[in-house]
Amino acid sequence: MATAQERYLAMLMERIRQDRYPSLQLMNRVEAAFWTPDQVAEYVDLLLEKADESWYPSGQILDRIHRILSSVATASQ
Repeated sequence: MATAQERYLAMLMERIRQDRYPSLQLMNRVEAAFWTPDQVAEYVDLLLEKADESWYPSGQILDRIHRILSSVATASQ
């Protein structure tokens, strides 16, 4: 059975997945709710999917991907 945190994060990520232009508020909430490396990886995969949907991806989404990947790389050193 999923924890309340896992259900909350899944709900937010599903909303981002379904919205062509996800709100900054939803993305900020997801990023504030991470608990595990798997959750971070799932979110980055979701953002990569969103970026790949458009020929001209959102700069905001690309910046978020870059920031998260940079922080993960720094944390693993």
